[in-house]
Order: sequence, then C-alpha cells, then structure tokens
Amino acid sequence: MTKSVMGMVVVGFALLGGCASGGSLEQRGSMVMAPDSVRAFAAGPAVVHAYSMDGGGRVFVAPAKTGTDADCVGAAERPTHAEALAVDRRNVVTLAPGQVACVATNGKHNYELMWHARPADAPDGMYLVAQARR
Repeated sequence: MTKSVMGMVVVGFALLGGCASGGSLEQRGSMVMAPDSVRAFAAGPAVVHAYSMDGGGRVFVAPAKTGTDADCVGAAERPTHAEALAVDRRNVVTLAPGQVACVATNGKHNYELMWHARPADAPDGMYLVAQARR
C-alpha cells in the first residue's frame, strides 16, 4: 500500500471511531448582549470556558428551572458566587447538574461573550478561574 492510501485508511478509521464512540459533544457559542442585560449560556453538568474582550460582564450560577434566560433574570438580583469575567482571559466555570451559567452586563455598550462547554462529572459547586494566554 502506498503512504497516501494508508493515510486515508487511518483517517477513515479515526473518523468512524469518533462517530461510533457515541460520546457527548462539546458545545460552543457566542452572543452579543445589550447593555444591562442578563442571559443564560450553558447548562450543567459541564466545564465551561468563557472569553470576552469587553469589560463589564460578570458570571454567576442559577438553578435551572426553565432552561431559559428567565432562570438568570431572577437570580441576577441575588447571585451567589458572582465573579467579574476577566478581560482577554479564559474564564473557567464548573456547573453541577441542575445549574445554568449566566452572564450579566453592566456597561454602557454591547457585550460579546464567546464560550465552549464540555460535559463534566457533578462538582460540589461553581468554580471560576481566569487563566492567562500563553
């Protein structure tokens, strides 16, 4: 077999192995929010990486009741463990089952948030860590 044919066979098996594994997939998203607004962006159990170039956002966890932004709106008035999102850093949020990650803005301009989430085991609570790019 030639190297190119062997390479195609290896790639084919790798693709089939990924499809056959049936494992859960990572989710990704981005949103642009109006000033002074609150939105849900991920549900637990998950480890979420959130990133923004804008200042003025804070993240907190709310109980998932409806799975919509409404879960965050009521919790925004009395958030537990609310943390400011570090600008230009990867912010890590760990969500337990039955929790949603929420972001609230408090600036005078639109706020953009990019994120991706992967499934996680049930943690004891929320953790927020800002990590510098390397």
